[in-house]
Order: sequence, then structure tokens, then C-alpha cells
Amino acid sequence: MSQSLPPKPGDKKIKIIAYILGALHLLFGGTKLMGQASLSKEFTEIWHFPLWFMYFIGVAQLLGGIALFTRQLRMPASLAMALIMIGAIVTTIISGQFINVIICVVVLALCLITFISRLKDLAIELAIEQGYTKQ
Repeated sequence: MSQSLPPKPGDKKIKIIAYILGALHLLFGGTKLMGQASLSKEFTEIWHFPLWFMYFIGVAQLLGGIALFTRQLRMPASLAMALIMIGAIVTTIISGQFINVIICVVVLALCLITFISRLKDLAIELAIEQGYTKQ
């Protein structure tokens, strides 16, 4: 198991971004799981997805949101949430909901920033563990 790096100045910013993303995905996922009539109609009639898909995405966002609060799970969670946001971007573009595209792009960018930051940290931690570099 790799050893943790000492905190860097930018770590706090990434942590805050991850927490904001976690809260957003908890909100997005929770909204889908509540099965609101307007959202159910949007999934089935506007986007032409089966209703079960709304619940599937809701569960995925809920789990991803929780995982974003944990440093060890942040990298896979941010990647998974980025993939969901790519799907949301494509869906909203096809349906002509361009205001929602902007929101989805911002959330996607924050997911990718979080993923890349954690990936870099993990690579450095593994390199140190293997003796390839010094702190």
C-alpha cells in the first residue's frame, strides 16, 4: 500500500471541489431516486430512456457522491461521475436543453480536475514507494 504524501497547498482546493461535487451528486441522485413526476416524464418522454435508467443513474450518483467524500475513493468516483456527465451532456444537446449543457460541462470539468489531481498524487505515491523518486 502506498504511503500518503504530505499535504500540498493545492490539496485543500481539490478537497473542497470534491466535497462540492459530492454534495451535487448526492442532490442529483436523490432527486432521481425520489421519482418526481416531472423528472420521470423528462427521462421517458423527452430523452426516451426507460424509467429504470433514471433510478440506475440516481443510485450511481448517490454512491459516487458519497465516494467523493473519501480520499481513497475519490479517483474512481470522479471518473465515474465524469462519465455520467458526458452522457448528460450528449443527452441535453440532443434534446436541445442548452442551458443544462453549461451546468453539465462545468460539473464534468470539476470531475476531471479532481480525477487528474488524485491520479497525479497516486502516481507520485507509488513512485516513492518503489524508490523511483524522493519526496
